[in-house]
Amino acid sequence: MKVSLLVLIVMLSSCSDHNTDLKQEYELGKLEYIKGRLEGAKKKFTNVNSYEPNYKDVSLYLGKIEFYQGHFLKASQIFSSLLDDDTYGYQAFLLKIKSDFFYQKDRSKMLEEVGAALNKDSSNLELLLLSAKLHEELGKIPEAIQCYERIVQETDVIILSHKELHRIYQRLGIEEKVQFHQSRLAFFNEEKKRK
Repeated sequence: MKVSLLVLIVMLSSCSDHNTDLKQEYELGKLEYIKGRLEGAKKKFTNVNSYEPNYKDVSLYLGKIEFYQGHFLKASQIFSSLLDDDTYGYQAFLLKIKSDFFYQKDRSKMLEEVGAALNKDSSNLELLLLSAKLHEELGKIPEAIQCYERIVQETDVIILSHKELHRIYQRLGIEEKVQFHQSRLAFFNEEKKRK
């Protein structure tokens, strides 16, 4: 009885150490990623993935790293493996579409995928931009114009948001935020003058 209790305690402590090591490796991977050191992050996340394949959002990070390194097909494959994930599936779906845009030659198929994504999130500016670009590439100019018009409409909402945030931060006296939103408003105003 005492021997089996001792074995159980040793097993539990080794599991705890393993989880701590895994968490530490994961956190180091995130730190490398944030600092833009993609190769270092990739090594850390690959190590975590080899011990526990479904650990948190490691696969999502690995896919993003492949994307940023220009390995769009590999990124798409990683994101495809996450599509059924309850937590990361939708984000993986959007990232897969972006990856596919850069390597896939069949623009008609891409347009279908982007259309399906827009059915889920019709105000996603990146999807609208991809849709506009694809329509334009396929010679569907009226549809491209319609997509660009929708982007402009959303941009007007963004401008309003900057105005309101500028006002709120000014009232709160948070000068750094006031300056940021003021600079964004100045940028939009300059762009309007050019048109």
